[in-house]
Amino acid sequence: MDVKERIVKEAGKLFLENGIKNVSMDYLASSIGISKRTIYENFRDKEEILNTFLLQAKEDNEKELSQIIDKSDNIAEIFIRIIEFHRNKRLISVKFFEDIYKYYPDIYERIRKENEKSINQAKKLLQKGIREEYIRKDLNVDVTAFLMEESTNIYIRASYLEKPPFSFQELFFTMMISFIRGISTEKGIKIIDDYLAKNACEK
Repeated sequence: MDVKERIVKEAGKLFLENGIKNVSMDYLASSIGISKRTIYENFRDKEEILNTFLLQAKEDNEKELSQIIDKSDNIAEIFIRIIEFHRNKRLISVKFFEDIYKYYPDIYERIRKENEKSINQAKKLLQKGIREEYIRKDLNVDVTAFLMEESTNIYIRASYLEKPPFSFQELFFTMMISFIRGISTEKGIKIIDDYLAKNACEK
C-alpha cells in the first residue's frame, strides 16, 4: 500500500468514527505515522481526501453488489447477502453525516443523487422479484424501494442512544430481515426462514 492509499484508508476510518471536522490534519498525520507535509504533498486539502475516500467506497460497494447478484440464484438470496454485507460494516458516526450536510454541500448533493440511483436499482430488483414470484405482487414498488433506502436513517438515529440494549449490527439485521420477510411471498419466506434457521444453528 502506497502513502496515498494509507492516507485515504486511515482518514476514512477516522472520519466514519469521529466525524470529519473532528479529524485535523495533525491528528491524521500522527495516526498514520507520517508528517503533515507528506499529506499535503499528496492531497490539496481534507475535502479532496474525503472525496477520494467516498469515491473508493462507492466503487467497492458497486463491485460487491455486482458479485452478490452474480453469485445468487434468486432475489431472496440477493437481499440476504446484501443484508449480511452491510451488517458486518463499520458503524458510522452521526457526526460524519452531519458534517457532510453542514460543510460539504457539493458532496452532500452528490450523495443525494447516488441515493436516488440506489432507489431506482432497488425498484429493478423488486420488479425482478415480483416476476419470479419471490416478492409480493400487491406491493407499491416505488414506496417499498423508498422505504428500503430510508431504513438507513433509523440505523443512524439509533446512534444517538447513549446505552442501547442491543448492538447496532443486531438492529440493522433484525430490521432489514423483518422488512424483506414482510414483502416476500411464501416462496421467498421459505428461503429467508431456512437461512435464519441455519444462522441460529451456527451461533
